[in-house]
Amino acid sequence: MGFSCALGSAQIAEEFAMAGLDFIYIDQQHGLTSHDTLIEMLRAVARSETTPLVRVAANDTALIGLALDAGAEGVIVPMINNADEAKLAAQACRYHPRGVRSWGPIRARYGLGSDPQTVNQEVLCLVMIETSEGLMNLEEILDTPGVDGVYIGPADLGVSLGGQPLSFEQTSDRLQLDAISRIRRACTERGRIVGLSGDPEELAAQGFNMITAALDFAMIRRAVSEVRRPTAITAVL
Repeated sequence: MGFSCALGSAQIAEEFAMAGLDFIYIDQQHGLTSHDTLIEMLRAVARSETTPLVRVAANDTALIGLALDAGAEGVIVPMINNADEAKLAAQACRYHPRGVRSWGPIRARYGLGSDPQTVNQEVLCLVMIETSEGLMNLEEILDTPGVDGVYIGPADLGVSLGGQPLSFEQTSDRLQLDAISRIRRACTERGRIVGLSGDPEELAAQGFNMITAALDFAMIRRAVSEVRRPTAITAVL
């Protein structure tokens, strides 16, 4: 189980990591994290046993390399639609002969280390299935060498299937729910990681093995909404 960090705060990342979570993922696609802030967040997580992942902004070899060189131990790559795009992501995560990652682990050596073959074995490449095209090509994406699993993007998937941008917990759209179930089954059959945001107990019972239980900004908004204004006391003079 893990949490997502979208606000670009090293302090939040440290609090999450020191709580003993399995992973945190730092969101550079929709979050507020610059590259400089990313490095400080990864430094904060490095004191813990929590695995630091980064959702990169796009399926780009340079962006993936920057995140990994900064100290991420895996990436979540958005909007993967076919096997060619999956191959690009997987190869960007790994050094020769399994990939095209350029050598330059200034901070990465303190995480997975500086042996290329060890890094190739341990780094995680998770691709996001979140479009109707990606769903159509699901099996060939999962069978792409170097793809370790899928992180499902339910909101984009819902929109792509003609519905609304709703989370798994919010939706009752049968097409969206069936698509999520299909992805989960395909990952399970192949022994791949399958991730989703939602209630840990419910998702674990369904077979998801990477569960994001909360997002930092959502936690703050929920806490704010639960605060009740104190009753005003009028002093009698």
